[in-house]
Amino acid sequence: MKKILIFGCNKVTEAVVPILCSDISIASELCIASGNKADCDVLRKKYSDLPVRITTARADVNNESGTKMMLSIIQPDMIVNLEPAPLSTKIMKIALYQGADYIDAALCDWNKGDFLARQFELFGEFRAKGLTAIAGCAVDPSVTTTLIRAVASEHFDKVEEANVIDINMKSSSNKVSIKELLASRDFKAKGEKACCIVEDEKKEYDPLSVTIADGIEGLGDETLYLLNDPIVDDINREIPEISTVRYFSTYKERSTAVIDMLRDVGMLSDVPVEISEGVKIAPIDFLSKVMPDSGQEEKITGKSIAAIVLSGNKDDQDKSVLISAEEDNEACISKNGVDVASYFDALTVVAGIKLICLNKWKKPGVFTACAFDPEILTDALRKLGFRYNVTEIPSVKLEIKG
Repeated sequence: MKKILIFGCNKVTEAVVPILCSDISIASELCIASGNKADCDVLRKKYSDLPVRITTARADVNNESGTKMMLSIIQPDMIVNLEPAPLSTKIMKIALYQGADYIDAALCDWNKGDFLARQFELFGEFRAKGLTAIAGCAVDPSVTTTLIRAVASEHFDKVEEANVIDINMKSSSNKVSIKELLASRDFKAKGEKACCIVEDEKKEYDPLSVTIADGIEGLGDETLYLLNDPIVDDINREIPEISTVRYFSTYKERSTAVIDMLRDVGMLSDVPVEISEGVKIAPIDFLSKVMPDSGQEEKITGKSIAAIVLSGNKDDQDKSVLISAEEDNEACISKNGVDVASYFDALTVVAGIKLICLNKWKKPGVFTACAFDPEILTDALRKLGFRYNVTEIPSVKLEIKG
């Protein structure tokens, strides 16, 4: 049994806590720490009847002395990072200081054109201390790459193409900052080229110009657009034998009138300007401070589906299979308190925590799920109730406009 410290209190945390605290064979004590201790206290009270003891703390990872004092009291064996990805390396260094194993759910700078996330810069330090760090232990990339490897080995002699599909899988939040709004998929999709990898070459298409012709049987009638996502580079890097990788998702057009006006007056620039002697701030950062949210974001309703279509050959015959996992959001929120996207990520994080604690994911250094046999993670997810289907389907055909 381990003492586990979770940094971050959000929807994924809300789903992780009851699952983790129901199993006394894994955790002897769980501490939830974030900048808003009141949110942590809500979870502590809500799940106070579970077998694992829950404590809470206020934590500012930028406050080194305060963090070290907290560690001296809690003495965690494992640190779980559910904070935003840019804080990952700071929290990893906290784990190194403590001598604790580490796991997070997001790769930092994953979308900057190179899969090599910042977390891997600390590989040598974790290896030197004999500690394990697992990065990106969420649906993307861990479950996606794991399912591709598991299904490919069982159903194909060779996989030539992987098409990753998200339907209604974007986790909602109550309020969205202006920077988050600008970075959202629906805002970016209309103005940026759609990129994919075709026969090991990067290929670009005009925005929203490529769809899956006639849809995919079993995934509903919504139009699926070729969009950008770092999972494409990840699959290409982690599973290089697959020469064609694309990402498709649903798309909802949003009004850009306010955004266009702010851009026209220069308020969306990320270049710092001097506002007083020696004081600079980027207009977009100032805007985020004075208008921190854009109001309520629509709630996710209906089914959410995470899917992958693999195409290749088996016994000299062309073959395509659909790997899919789906849940209804209203049912998931009623049962687990969070939407499907958050719940799937939470299951993956808990599976990773358990595998580290059971020494099934134990290597000195920094790794993703691809460093281990895929059956280890799929088995752990099945035990937590994650279900997916594998069915044979016709191959994916694209419709390219223009």
